[in-house]
Amino acid sequence: MSKPHTRTFDFLYREICVTLDRRISRYQLWLFISELGFDTDELSRDDVVSFVQNGLSVILERERQGLKTRTRRQLQKRLLGFDPRYPTPEEWLTNIGRSAA
Repeated sequence: MSKPHTRTFDFLYREICVTLDRRISRYQLWLFISELGFDTDELSRDDVVSFVQNGLSVILERERQGLKTRTRRQLQKRLLGFDPRYPTPEEWLTNIGRSAA
């Protein structure tokens, strides 16, 4: 498993793509988060909170993607609920599948 903070960026990227139901530019997201003054390799929970409060709207506008209020709240809740110290359900299931093989 990769470093916990690197997993945070990976998680942000995946959750935004899943919510938008399409892939966005990973590099553009990385650049944007860097422009906000965060180190994408060392994202902390406080960084994620700040991103959700200040940057998420900008990303959604850049992607020309309006989200219903409920969908946006669900995305924010998932992003803020992520703890890189523990595997996500998807990672857990993937690891179970690997160990069974």
